[in-house]
Amino acid sequence: MSRIIAIQQGQTLDTKPELPLERYFKVLEAIAVSSHSLGLSDIAYQCDLPVATAHRLLQNLQTAKLIVASGTNRRGYQLGQRLFRLLHTGSEAASLAISVQPILDKLANELGHTCYLAKLRGHEVASVAWAVPDDGLRAHVIPGIIMPPHIAASAKAILAFQSSELIDEALAGPLPRLAPETKTTRKGIEKDYAAVRKNGFASCWNEMLLGMGAIAVPIPLRNVGVIYSLGAAGLADRLTRRSLPELLKKLTAVIAPLSKALRGPEANSRKKPQKPKINRAPSR
Repeated sequence: MSRIIAIQQGQTLDTKPELPLERYFKVLEAIAVSSHSLGLSDIAYQCDLPVATAHRLLQNLQTAKLIVASGTNRRGYQLGQRLFRLLHTGSEAASLAISVQPILDKLANELGHTCYLAKLRGHEVASVAWAVPDDGLRAHVIPGIIMPPHIAASAKAILAFQSSELIDEALAGPLPRLAPETKTTRKGIEKDYAAVRKNGFASCWNEMLLGMGAIAVPIPLRNVGVIYSLGAAGLADRLTRRSLPELLKKLTAVIAPLSKALRGPEANSRKKPQKPKINRAPSR
């Protein structure tokens, strides 16, 4: 009634239409805050949308890989890896370094070598945190340095698990030969990536610099995939004083605590839902 009176009196009403993008965000927010997979009717009800409209929005979000179908008969929806990666890639560098620093410091002192964390940024891999042992020789890996995709163990450990499109971008630029063992052919580089997927680690011996070596392992994150790697670097003759299985055991032992630190306290505080009851949309 008040609306009719206002129109009769010539008053202007705020009737801004809802932007299409706002509907997408409402759907994403509904899925994000739920502790379980949401179905079409749940999302339509929570977002106050016609079922047909909700279905169209969900199909578009799924095509863009921002959500994925899940649940029984894949009739539910959860946030997709692309969205999780976007959120993770935007993590603030300082807080990330602080959260992983104690783990890297301890590992560096145990191994007696420089230990570092690398991260995928776009199609490039960069070092984001590092630690050196209290005593002994060390290789400096300054945060922010781009790791050569065809050379660095930390880059190989990440790029081996990316899409062919992203790998094409990573290897599109010049691939300089920096040392005697540097591989510069696409065939040789892809052979290295395949070895990473098979063996679970990457190496770099006399490829970056003569006499230097590095070992790196991928750090898989739930819902994100591999966008981080952990590496240890130093003089090759010192690094090889430990057997390869021993080095890998030390590195892989900290993958779980690193994953926890990288996911953040909020992600790790979530409890696993125990068969939640879904409130179905009432019939209209």
